[in-house]
Amino acid sequence: MTDSDAERYSPLAEIGGTHRMATLITGASMGLGKAMAWECARRGRDLLLASLPGEDLAETAREIEAACGVRVQIHEIDLTADGAPALLAAWALENKPVDALINNAGLGGSRAIGDADTGYLERMIRLNVLAVSLLTQALLPELKTHPAARVLNVASLAACGPLPFKTVYPASKAFVLHWSRALRAELRGTSVRVGVLLPGPMRTNADVRGRLDKQGWIGRRTTITPEAAARIAVCGLVRGRAIIVPGAAAKLNRFLIGAVPTPILLFFTGRVFSREAN
Repeated sequence: MTDSDAERYSPLAEIGGTHRMATLITGASMGLGKAMAWECARRGRDLLLASLPGEDLAETAREIEAACGVRVQIHEIDLTADGAPALLAAWALENKPVDALINNAGLGGSRAIGDADTGYLERMIRLNVLAVSLLTQALLPELKTHPAARVLNVASLAACGPLPFKTVYPASKAFVLHWSRALRAELRGTSVRVGVLLPGPMRTNADVRGRLDKQGWIGRRTTITPEAAARIAVCGLVRGRAIIVPGAAAKLNRFLIGAVPTPILLFFTGRVFSREAN
């Protein structure tokens, strides 16, 4: 299969046969992950959904099955635990052939580094960096067996530059960005296309909404809904896009982050995110 053939092939619409392909989505109980689950289901995809325990994932699965007529299986797991990515991969492959993986689960927030609990920082690195890497690695042999497979890693616009009062978060998302682009190049010539999503701020839950409100007009004017971001993300996933930036505001911000000298960027973002951290 040539690169052009792979771009035309739409794995998220290919549902024929007795062994229907499935999309595995992490962090699927709320926000962007939940919205992407709905978007994939509307395209006829069976789903394997993972989230932390106690986040009503079973109810989400029932609603999707009833509305879209697809099969949804769930697994509650903490991906920061030792061995958890391998356990999730094994569970997924026991249930369905997997030809699409969406690494959505992540942890963020705004805290001065001196005020951040070391456990919080460790969980962020383990989830945003280690879990993404190990889960993808565990599923690659399966993904390569399909005529066109997809991996979408959710990074953030924060990956494009350093941000005071977030520090570890943008660094972890920069890892996701560069790792995804390198992995895509490494897998050239295989059936697997790797993409990375760079969303801007989204009002996904009460905690995030509160932090965005503290940013003032910037937080209010630059957001996108999870549903809108999911539509753009899944469309880009199907098309095998390398980098997906959802929304005009995110595209503008990505340009500005690259254009503004770093000292000015640090001064400006430091003032904005110091309000969010306090």
